[in-house]
Amino acid sequence: MTFGIVLLILTVIVSVIGSVIPQQQEAMFYVMEYPQHCSLIIRLGLDHVFTHPVFLVLVALLCLNLTLCSVVRFRRIPQQDRKEHALALNSDAKVSPEVLQDVEALLQKKHCRCEAFGTKKLYTKDDAGRYGTFITHLGILFTVLFFALGMALPRIKDRTCYPGESIVLEDGTQIYVEDFSIEDDTGKLDYRSTVRLISPDGRDSGPVEVSVNHPAGTGSWKVYQQTYGTVGRVTVADSAGHTDAFYVENNDFLSADGKSGILIDGVYPGMVETENGVQLITNVTGHWPDPVYLFLVLENGTQSSMLAFPGDEITVAGYSYRFEAPVEYPGLRIKHSPAFIGPLLLMSVLVLTAGLYMTFMMVPVMVVIDEEGYCLVGNRPEGLRLALKALEKKEGHHA
Repeated sequence: MTFGIVLLILTVIVSVIGSVIPQQQEAMFYVMEYPQHCSLIIRLGLDHVFTHPVFLVLVALLCLNLTLCSVVRFRRIPQQDRKEHALALNSDAKVSPEVLQDVEALLQKKHCRCEAFGTKKLYTKDDAGRYGTFITHLGILFTVLFFALGMALPRIKDRTCYPGESIVLEDGTQIYVEDFSIEDDTGKLDYRSTVRLISPDGRDSGPVEVSVNHPAGTGSWKVYQQTYGTVGRVTVADSAGHTDAFYVENNDFLSADGKSGILIDGVYPGMVETENGVQLITNVTGHWPDPVYLFLVLENGTQSSMLAFPGDEITVAGYSYRFEAPVEYPGLRIKHSPAFIGPLLLMSVLVLTAGLYMTFMMVPVMVVIDEEGYCLVGNRPEGLRLALKALEKKEGHHA
C-alpha cells in the first residue's frame, strides 16, 4: 500500500505538470512562452509528458500495484465463515437482562438485521461495506487505465486555417475560424482563436474562444490552439471592376495569363534602413508592427524587384494589385477521441465514488447477543461501541 501511494502521488505530480505545460507544441512555442526554462522543458521531455517512458512506467507499475492490492483485498474479505466465527465468540460485555433489552432496542433502531441461532442472536448491518476498499481500489485502477487509454488512442491532426475559412473533418464536422489574435488589448502575447463548431447534423456551437489549455469540443472532437502564423493578402481587380482576394506566401505568382503579374518573394514583419540600404526584418515575436511585401513585377518579358506596404497598389498588364494588411492565422490541433472513452471514464468515477461511499459510510456492524450479554465483533464502528458503553454505564453495569 505504501508503494502504491508513492506511485499514485508521483503519477498525479507528473500529470499536473503535463496539464500546466502545453503538450506536443513546436520547440519555438516553448522558446517564446518559457524563455528561461525552454531548454529544461525540452531536455526533460516535459513537452510530451503523457507519452514519455517515465510516465508510462509509472502508470504500468501503478496498475500492477492496484491489481495486486485489489486481489489481496478481495481474498481477505471473510465469507460465510465470518458468521460462524462470530457465533463462536462469547459475550465480552456481561450485562443485565434489562440492559440487554436496551441493546437490542438500539440495534433495531439502527435498522440492524437480526438472525437467531439457538440461544444466540446475530445483528448485522451494511455487510456490503466490507467490499468498500476492494471497489475503491478497482475504481482507481479503472480511472488510471481509462485515462491512459484516453491519452493513447486519440488521433491528432495539425491544421492551419485562415480567418473566414473552415476545415471540414472526415465525418462532416466543420470548424469555421471567425477570428484570431496574437496579442490582447494591452499588447501582451495571448493567442486566441474564435471558432464555430458545426456538427454533421447541423448543430452550431456559436462563437467559441480557443486558447492554449482551453480547447473547444463537439462530439468526439476537441480543438486546441497550438501555434500561429502570418500570411500576406492581395486584392486583384480587373478593368471591369471585378475583384478577388488571395492569401499569398513566398513564391506565389498572381497572374491572369501565366506570364505577366507579380511574384511574391516574401512577406516580412518590417524593415530598417541602414548605411548599406534597406534591411528586412525576418523574425519578430507577436504582432507585426510594419509589414512589408517584397515582390517581382513580371511584364512584357521584363522583371523588376519592388517593395510595397499595406495600402499600396500597382497595375500590371491591366490588372490592379492592392496589398492588404497581412492576416494572422491559427495553427489548430484537432484531436479525435473514441466515443467509448467518455463513458468508461464516467463509469470509473462512479465505481470509485461507490467504493469510497461503501468504505466510509457503510461501516459493517456485527453484534452477537447471548443470555449473558453481547459481543461487538471487530473494532468498528466506534460510534456504536460508544453508544453501547453508554447504555452499560446508564444502568450501572460494566463490562
